[in-house]
Amino acid sequence: MSAYIDREQTQAKHFILRGYLQELAFKVLRGWDIAYIDGFSGPWESKTDDFSDTSFMIALNVLKDAQQLIEEQTGVRRKIKCFFSEKNADAFRQMTAAVASFHQPDDKFEIRTYQGEFVNAVDDIRQFVGNAFPLLFIDPTGWTEYPFDRIAPLFAFTKCEVLVNFMYGHISRFVTHPDPKIIASLDPILGGPGWQGRLDPAMTKGPAVEKLFRENLKAAGKFDYVVSTRIDKSTEERPHFFLVYGTKDRAGLMAFRNTEYKALREHAKNRSTAMTRKREVRRGAIDMFADFDAGRKEATIDYIVAEQKVLAKDMLCGMLAASGSLRFTVIVETLLQAFMVRETNVKDICVDLAAEGKIQSSWGGGVRKPNNETTIDLTSAL
Repeated sequence: MSAYIDREQTQAKHFILRGYLQELAFKVLRGWDIAYIDGFSGPWESKTDDFSDTSFMIALNVLKDAQQLIEEQTGVRRKIKCFFSEKNADAFRQMTAAVASFHQPDDKFEIRTYQGEFVNAVDDIRQFVGNAFPLLFIDPTGWTEYPFDRIAPLFAFTKCEVLVNFMYGHISRFVTHPDPKIIASLDPILGGPGWQGRLDPAMTKGPAVEKLFRENLKAAGKFDYVVSTRIDKSTEERPHFFLVYGTKDRAGLMAFRNTEYKALREHAKNRSTAMTRKREVRRGAIDMFADFDAGRKEATIDYIVAEQKVLAKDMLCGMLAASGSLRFTVIVETLLQAFMVRETNVKDICVDLAAEGKIQSSWGGGVRKPNNETTIDLTSAL
């Protein structure tokens, strides 16, 4: 898409946001109203006249479509409420004008905009959410504008989900910075002063600080599950940011892992196109191997998943050795949090272990696979 040239990492972020909202909205709207909160709405670097390449417009269109479809299926029109916060005056003006036509309270689609600091809108947002199911999207340009102690009230709802852009490319450069002010600026999202001493010593500094961020988000929001997706820079083999996802619902975890896989395959192809474009500019000639490189990049994601499955398989064997038997639901929840795998991958792992004679095929043979009611047991020989 021309709108995302040299913005492939943004395209991946929007792919995940769109896929996540589509899958989640169709489930939530069957029993709940939805309140969608975008803490840093922008627009920033939009290349389209209708802002279709912005997070707020993607969310509006997905939620509008979901509301209509659920009404057609159930006969009930659930309420959608969207809260868009932006402190920059010019961006706020553009965003407000772009979303105005969606504000139709009589049709159960309500828009509220807020100009100012996101943290100063917390009380307004809580009141706005009411009894709806809140979905929060936090996509700042840095890390100082969403201290967990200030925004934690937004996580206090019984049902709540959050997607945070953790600016890894910037933050990882400052993990060992000598300036104490810079180190202190990370305190609010890393658990307070002394966070450097809480980094996992078994990990390199960058991944360790991302892990610490997830741990603190989980604690701040009392989320049951917090996972993250690495998004690499368009033309370099290093992470640009991580999308960190927190949920209090098992179904949300599985939905996110499914969306993540699709997004990373798409991002791999887009990165290959970006790299090809960069080479052609540098050489002044068309790259004859561009299609081959795109396929190779996409295959790399499947290779990563295969590696993750091996690690997950080893972990499952260790879990069963310690407990003897486990419900399949427990296994799925544990492995999806620890590795970049989907429920279908976990089912395949169990089938493979049964074929190897390491666990009992309690779900039957043939094409059948374990389900939520299955108990996984070690074979008596082990």
